[in-house]
Amino acid sequence: MDVSSARRASARIARFYDERLAVFGDTAAGAGWPNAGDRTTRFDVMLDLVASLSSEPEIALCDLGCGTGELFARINERGLSDIRYSGVDISESTLGFARSKFPDVPFHRLDVLAASDQELEPLRCDVLVANGLFTVKSDLTHDEMWDYLTATLERIWPLARRGVAFNVMSVAVDRERDDLFHVSYDDLARFLHGLAGRSIGFRADYGLYEYVAYATKPATLPAYRARLPLAGALTPYLATLDRTRRYSNHGELVRRFESRVAEHLGLGRDETVSASSGTAAIVGAILGSAGRATDAAPYCLCPAYTFVGTASAIEQCGYRLHLVDVDPNDWSLDPDAVERHPRLAQAGLVVVVAPYGRMPSQERWAAFQRRTGIPVVIDAAAGFEALGERRAVAGTVPTVLSFQASKSFSTGEGGAVLCTDGDRATAIARALNFGFFGDRTSRGPSINGKMSEYHAAVGLAELDGWAVKRSGFGRVAADYARSERIVVSPLIASCYALFEARDLAESTAVRASLDALAIEHRLWYGGGLHREPAFASVERDRLDTTDDLAPRLIGLPTAPDLDASSIRRVVEAIARATGP
Repeated sequence: MDVSSARRASARIARFYDERLAVFGDTAAGAGWPNAGDRTTRFDVMLDLVASLSSEPEIALCDLGCGTGELFARINERGLSDIRYSGVDISESTLGFARSKFPDVPFHRLDVLAASDQELEPLRCDVLVANGLFTVKSDLTHDEMWDYLTATLERIWPLARRGVAFNVMSVAVDRERDDLFHVSYDDLARFLHGLAGRSIGFRADYGLYEYVAYATKPATLPAYRARLPLAGALTPYLATLDRTRRYSNHGELVRRFESRVAEHLGLGRDETVSASSGTAAIVGAILGSAGRATDAAPYCLCPAYTFVGTASAIEQCGYRLHLVDVDPNDWSLDPDAVERHPRLAQAGLVVVVAPYGRMPSQERWAAFQRRTGIPVVIDAAAGFEALGERRAVAGTVPTVLSFQASKSFSTGEGGAVLCTDGDRATAIARALNFGFFGDRTSRGPSINGKMSEYHAAVGLAELDGWAVKRSGFGRVAADYARSERIVVSPLIASCYALFEARDLAESTAVRASLDALAIEHRLWYGGGLHREPAFASVERDRLDTTDDLAPRLIGLPTAPDLDASSIRRVVEAIARATGP
């Protein structure tokens, strides 16, 4: 393919349509059509095809070579309110007509063969169509037009989530015209197969001398698709709110929820304190254990390999972050290494993270806390399963859980702090309730971090169905575990499945392969806190392990109802990049 030839062809085709528009105006003839009826037929065929390519309630459609916007006019005539339209064209004169007719529609002037990747962002859509862009070749040669078609399609293919559709002239006609671009099915099928494999097709049943070709992608497989209790499961609990008319402030449902969570985790009722979010729970645990930072001990030692919510909570309590590297074996802080840290004398707090629900030793950190006198908080956001299944235990070091929708066990939004030290648990509950506990006198640093009755209702229904949901997660983990280097439960929480790449090059290849097959994936902790602009300037140690680990642990799709065929799709995408 000759890209320079393709760019020359693009300019020539644009010039052809500008000349037609100048002579015939904004009419079918001005767009190169002998009559308006045939153009409407083409539009209807294309719109019907677009509808078949996406099952979503709204379709983002990008019209490449949109001209004067007549496809959008047809969308309006048909009342297709589920289509979110945008237009792109190289010609300013045609776009002038389009914008004057439809001032609220996004029209972009763009040469896709000369544009940068950033300039192409407006083309991102579900389905990208090109009506008439490849049917006229004017005085170009067949090879020049072929270069134009293939170069354009290769450029736009990554921008369409579900697929592309376009038309060319058929060779199955009485006579091939010199000014039109006639393409055989076999030639186009070979090219499209290189883009989409066998997910291609043609439609030529609508009576014109052209046909529509299309290439499709599978629906995007999300990295995590939450599944919370259905509305009917909440009804008995919501009826309690109708009766009590108490919607917050430790109502009946919150008290019941805390009791049931405590029982599930093998704790006493007063050893479980609910919160409005996992982040609020961290703040409450810090304020109830260490208080706000002081001038004498302003630092918090925190792992660089964690989600930004950990650092945000620490800063809300006034501490200066000092980022520490993690152990390469368990991806968490090593208490012995922290005890030797040069900043220890100025540290008023240590926050330990249980990465992906992989729980650290409560006993070792409790011993650290006794030896050093420095309060410790464990951010075990995804630790519900490990604690509930007794693969780990809570203790005197406050352990924070998140019940956000991305976690295996969820209240939609919420969290909890677990602590077997009764006085400390009381202080944490007070810190999450304006400093109140037992009366309305504020007795210490605090926030409003209480769980609402509505989220407690979701949590109670979630507990009712937890055994079934956990079983679904178990099946998914078992299917993934058949493949090498995919880390799943019980080592980590069920809401995660991680592919551990050998190095950055393999990680890059795997992520590209997943992208190509519309499989969403995550680096759940990004590149580490120090790679986030908000925390780039905080003090830190050498972070060699974090820098090595962060890009290699790729979060794969999970859900309690993820089907086996989707898991095979993920595994096959990885195999394409890594080989046998």
